[in-house]
Amino acid sequence: MPSIPPASVPRTHTESRVLTVPTVTEPRPDSAADYRASHSGLLTSLYGPGRPVLPPPDSELSAFGPLLGAHRPDTGRRVGGIVVPAGRDFRLTEEGLRFAAGIALSHGCPLIVVHSRDARPEDFPAAVRELLGDALVLVDLEQVHPSWMPGFASAEDELSSLHRSNDVGWKRNLGIMLAVRFGWEFVLFLDDDISAAAEGPTLTPQYLAHALRVLNEDPDLMIVGWTLRDFDDNSVVGHARPLVGLPQDIFISSGALLLRVGEGTAFFPHGVYNEDWLLVLQTLAGARDYQRALAHAGPVHQKEYEAFCPVRARSEEAGEILAEGLMNRVEDHGPGFLSLLSGQYWKRVMGRRRTLLRTIIRGRGEGLVLWDEDQPARSDDAVVVCMNAALWTHRQLNHRKLLGYTAKWLRDWRYWRTVLVRLSQEAAGPESETEIPQLLAAARQPWPQQATEEGCQERPGRPASTTERRKVVTV
Repeated sequence: MPSIPPASVPRTHTESRVLTVPTVTEPRPDSAADYRASHSGLLTSLYGPGRPVLPPPDSELSAFGPLLGAHRPDTGRRVGGIVVPAGRDFRLTEEGLRFAAGIALSHGCPLIVVHSRDARPEDFPAAVRELLGDALVLVDLEQVHPSWMPGFASAEDELSSLHRSNDVGWKRNLGIMLAVRFGWEFVLFLDDDISAAAEGPTLTPQYLAHALRVLNEDPDLMIVGWTLRDFDDNSVVGHARPLVGLPQDIFISSGALLLRVGEGTAFFPHGVYNEDWLLVLQTLAGARDYQRALAHAGPVHQKEYEAFCPVRARSEEAGEILAEGLMNRVEDHGPGFLSLLSGQYWKRVMGRRRTLLRTIIRGRGEGLVLWDEDQPARSDDAVVVCMNAALWTHRQLNHRKLLGYTAKWLRDWRYWRTVLVRLSQEAAGPESETEIPQLLAAARQPWPQQATEEGCQERPGRPASTTERRKVVTV
């Protein structure tokens, strides 16, 4: 597999001084609670030793592996399909929609676009409609009957809506629910700003078929992901680190994620930032062999956006602390990390996070510049402003809130499995994917009641195959 180019340094849209990258020493007295620049040790390669060899580039598509739209001979159901969550004006995301449609057309599978907010169906590109015909399924989230939404306790937690208003987790969970309901074995999640990288291996119909072949041959592999490059897929803090000389890698995310689907599949928590990492963490905790559960399949291209937005920095902070702290635990202890989530640990994580934010501020060459959120900004450096905004969020966080959220998240995981079991039992229905909008618009039987016990540490088994304050961010 060709080497993947290093993370790019994003433009800051401030002054030319950002081109001078100082060297900052990152103190590391507490490695368990520190921010880690990379979690790549959790990933295997889709093209490494023991994996199937790629056929010659000019081979037939079927030579690379199965297609998502293929029908299983024993059930007659499709292997899988593609789900794109959309919240931006479709006229601004046509390029990404065309990319997803091209893969769906090549694989003969449905493309389900779950849309809300500024993504209005009347603005959907006519060319994509004509290209896919009945294989295109538009799901208006506002038209989905409320009885379809599971009752997640974590979704009602304060941290899920702390400076955030975001429905992408619900959209992706709906994609998993539909996959189970229609008997798919795999679902490919794509964002609407993704396209193939300039050099392979990347996400093309051929490489996707190869990924499906590897998944079929390796039952321990649960997720295949592509890293979002060119404009690297990182948080505000992740974009800031290279600008002060600190290392920063990229991990797989739901922007391009191929997921094995079954009754034990993990879920995307609603609202909170890094919901895709939380799904990955559940997958690792429930995997038969967590060191073989994740595979990296290469880079894809992501369109550029404004990296340094203080509202975004505030909205990401709670999810950044949760996901980074949990990732460190699973790296160090494997699935046993679930029993090591204490209040003392979250205190250390928060303390080290504040040290990192202040280190980045110092690294911008102005010394430590801090101010209260109700005061005028004391810097015109967008990075410094964002790090201050992230620090303000810590006034509304503490170790008890973090511990309480993780307890709800773990209970929701067990409850989610009862939802998927119910959907799996309904999978024998006669509907086709073209009937999804009508199916979701109708009321359904209530989901099983969730248990309310506290401190659940039990992990479900591995999947079977088949706003607060004034500023709220919408991302």
